[in-house]
Amino acid sequence: MAPREAGAACSYVKWQVRSVHVDPDGGQEGSPTEEVFDAVVVANGHYSQPRLPSIDGMEVWPRRQLHSHSYRVPDPFRDEAVLVVGCGESGLDIATELCGVAREVHIAAKSVEDATTPSPMMSKLLANHAGIRLHPPVDRLREDGTVAFADGSLAAADTVIYCTGYSYSIPFLDTAGLVTVDSSRVGPLYEHTFPPPLAPSLSFVGVPMQIFAPWFFQAQARWVALVLSGREALPPEEEMLRAVREDSSAREAAGVPAYRTHAIPAVDRYEYLEFVYRHSDLPRMEEWKVELFETSFTNAMEDREAFRDRDDGEYSESIREGLRRWRRLAGAQYEAALCRCCVR
Repeated sequence: MAPREAGAACSYVKWQVRSVHVDPDGGQEGSPTEEVFDAVVVANGHYSQPRLPSIDGMEVWPRRQLHSHSYRVPDPFRDEAVLVVGCGESGLDIATELCGVAREVHIAAKSVEDATTPSPMMSKLLANHAGIRLHPPVDRLREDGTVAFADGSLAAADTVIYCTGYSYSIPFLDTAGLVTVDSSRVGPLYEHTFPPPLAPSLSFVGVPMQIFAPWFFQAQARWVALVLSGREALPPEEEMLRAVREDSSAREAAGVPAYRTHAIPAVDRYEYLEFVYRHSDLPRMEEWKVELFETSFTNAMEDREAFRDRDDGEYSESIREGLRRWRRLAGAQYEAALCRCCVR
């Protein structure tokens, strides 16, 4: 996929798209077709290309290695000693599941500091599961099947599961260098959506991380639709580029690492709300829903295993009242739908 008219002004760019039909088994059906479009929205997600770490000995380690992307259920690891590399959400979820079947579960933290001063969520997990052992980062995978950690300690493992995130990958897009893609960044993107040199004919939906995904991505899509339909206008190219540079500088000043370039709440915790209200026509989220979302997120960070078990009584009065109204409305809508079905 590439601009049909290289060097043309962005408002006149058309896109030549070459595609092929793929059957459910992954096989190609028929010959490739080429079509020309006025605009392209890239929305292929960023949870399909596993990011693997660079660890000495990976290429010669004799036992099983996989990324969390390939993990499905804990049963295949029964009675094994398993090393989970990474202690983010996926790493902790997988380690918790493995506790029920694996002989040993080891977790390698991202840094020595994370291993010596674990987060409250990790501390609670370790307290609840004596079979989980936390280590500093992996130093080397040894040919005898053991793992050497940064503090010099060793552990034997049958399997290593890398819970190390995903890379941005858009191999089908050719912009002649106007948009660059690496493992942690797509850019330059104005508000994580429009590349200034090619806007509005090219846009991206789904690049941001650590947001309320369905609602936020819906807002992005609506913004793109508003711009392409002429109901909203983008700033001039230079103004968008300046905004991108200012955002980058703000993140750098706040100590935000490069791999969190597209983490929306990296600087301002309410940035995701302001984005939606600033750029889309979605109604403002009721305050009790915002509070419910943030409370649920905090609960999940504090207790990964039990946060879903909390009952309404543990929430604030505003959340409880909001849930009561929502349930009354949902019940009325359900009854009305049943009545319509009966009439038919």
